[in-house]
Order: sequence, then C-alpha cells, then structure tokens
Amino acid sequence: MVKKPIYRHIQFQNDGQINPSSVSTKKTIATSDLHLWQEFKKGSESAFALIYEDHAAGLYSYGLKVVYNKELVKDTIQDLFIEIWDAKERLASVESIKAYLYKSLRRKLIVRASKVRKTFDKNKDINDLDKKIPSAEVSLIEKQRFEEQRLALQKALNMLNDKQREIIHLKFYGRLSYSEVMEIMSLDKKGVYNLMARTIKVLKQNLVIFALLGILFFIL
Repeated sequence: MVKKPIYRHIQFQNDGQINPSSVSTKKTIATSDLHLWQEFKKGSESAFALIYEDHAAGLYSYGLKVVYNKELVKDTIQDLFIEIWDAKERLASVESIKAYLYKSLRRKLIVRASKVRKTFDKNKDINDLDKKIPSAEVSLIEKQRFEEQRLALQKALNMLNDKQREIIHLKFYGRLSYSEVMEIMSLDKKGVYNLMARTIKVLKQNLVIFALLGILFFIL
C-alpha cells in the first residue's frame, strides 16, 4: 500500500495559520537549510513538514501583497508544496529555502493574478501592529500616540507603489536579506538598493507631511 504524501494532510486555518495537529514534525531534523533541503529531496516527510510549518504562514502573508485574494493565495501555496513534493528528486540545491519558496510563489501568483484581478492588501500588516501591544499595559495617552503613529504610517505606506510596498514587506516583515530580496524580485544589487532608497525617501516625506497636517489640525 502506497503511503499518502504528508502534504495531503496539512490544512490552513485562521487565515493562513497551520493546524498543528495536521503536521508531524520531528525536532531531530537539523535546521540548516542545506541539510533540511537535502533530507526533503531524499523523501523525508518530516523534513517536508518542517519546511511547510516554518514558511506557510509567511508565504500567505507575502502572497496577499502580490494579490489580495485569500483563497487564491491559499490554493497557490498548497499547489506549490504539492509540486515541489512531486518534483523533489529533480530539484536543485538551494542556499535559502525561504527565498526559493517566496520567488516560486511570486511567479505563480503573478501568472494567476493576470486572470483574477485583485488589489494589494495595503493595510493588513499595519492593522496587525497594534494587536501586538497589550492594551491593559499601556496608558491612554500612549495608546493615542501609538494610534496616531500607526495611522500616519498606514497613510504613508498607502502612498507607495506596488513595488515599493513589496520590498518593504519582504525586507521588514519577511526579514529577508538583500540578496534574498534580489532573487525574489529578480533585481540586481543596484536595483534593490535604489528601490529601497526611493521607498524610504517617499515614506519619510509622507510621514513628515502627515505629521505636519496632524499638528495643524490641533492648532486650527
């Protein structure tokens, strides 16, 4: 009897989180990307589950920056993992599993997004920021100040174009290195640094503008 691949039993729940009971991960597997990938290529279901567990939620969040369609992103992530499992013996070695998965997902979503037109989710990560601050532990003044800063940052991010929002997400939310961002966005080193510099400049300009408008609002 042929054993079913482990990806058949992994399910999303709560907007991209993985159901822990659906993943059987052996903690004895080394966390080194190179070693983990080699184990996966040899057919280790535990290595495959660990890769999925480590990256599925991040891929989901990133996918929503490419196309804001939750079901499409979930389906594409599932398809991506099914494909790499089926082709595991033919896959080349990778230095960064995260960069490989992000780039693969980006490519697949861009193709699918051309058929299903959706907008970028501009606010998801910013709206989630305040959830990390326990309201019981901060004063009303601090909460008001944080809300003002959050709204200003959200407005500034909304002024960015698609590429600028994407590089912000990859670098600061995805915590990827510049070399990984280069690979995912198919840009050379100069292109990535120039894009980031322009993006930071636009953010700073808009944050200053919104801050001044806020001051004027209280004065007038």
